[in-house]
Amino acid sequence: MKHFILSFLTLFMALSASAQANGAITQQFFQLPIIPDSIQNFQRRCDFMVKHYWDYCDLKKAFSSPDKMADAFATYLDFMPYATADVVFASVDKFMKDVSKKPENAAFIGRLAEEKLFSDSAEFRSEQLYTHFLDNLLKVKKLDKEAKERYQRQANILHNSQEGMVAPAFDFTRPDGTSAHFAPDPSQFATVLMFVVPGNTESDLARLRLDADIKTTQLIEAGLVKIVCIAVEEGNGQLPCPKGWEVGFAPTITDTYDVRYLPMFYILNSDGKILKKDPDIVPLLSVMQQLRLPKKKSENNQVSDTTATAE
Repeated sequence: MKHFILSFLTLFMALSASAQANGAITQQFFQLPIIPDSIQNFQRRCDFMVKHYWDYCDLKKAFSSPDKMADAFATYLDFMPYATADVVFASVDKFMKDVSKKPENAAFIGRLAEEKLFSDSAEFRSEQLYTHFLDNLLKVKKLDKEAKERYQRQANILHNSQEGMVAPAFDFTRPDGTSAHFAPDPSQFATVLMFVVPGNTESDLARLRLDADIKTTQLIEAGLVKIVCIAVEEGNGQLPCPKGWEVGFAPTITDTYDVRYLPMFYILNSDGKILKKDPDIVPLLSVMQQLRLPKKKSENNQVSDTTATAE
């Protein structure tokens, strides 16, 4: 209990320090809401801050100071990882509705949201939250056409390839030149979609590590896991993969799946839903280790377990 309290206080102090550091200019820019003392619960305090953050900000004048507005927005995001999802989304909806009265202001927030939530340098990366900003941006009728097309493409890809979504089907070309079609296979306990570039060091290393993983090989041989290795670029044109892997090239896959980082791994369940999405192979190997192989037949030829389950 003492450890929990210390951890909670440490988290609260870290959040407060971060908010104060990022919000030093914000507090001079406009008054931040004062959380009532009656609200003691940490999450509820964050909910209150997210819900009322912009109450004292004159959004008609705020964008005349872009640097200060950027700082204010960064502080706003600082509270979101600790607030309730419904409160966060409702706050974003209200904020974007007010901001979108001027398309140039909405575009400014769109650029900040991309930088803070979606870019390689984002400290708090959240595809789900960024997608919510995108959905609001796409409602702005007079948004710059080029920007709107780019945001629409991002939204389509993220809606298709977020965790929890059903993985989209797609066509690809096998190394021998024949056409093939990928669609989630309900007969497989799990499917691993890996997107790579032939000749790319990280991609080649990932394929070697997956091939060398004994547990993964056993699961493939048992017919429980299927590996689909797809090259999104031709690279050096060579894509050597172990026997039993589905292999091919699909250069237009970038319009369907989020492959900003390569290699990129998607783990699908038997229903085709995306359980995990990660550019790092370590989480994938960890999942493979948690799956149980079918138990071998005992001396009396009875099989006690024939289905892979997570340990």
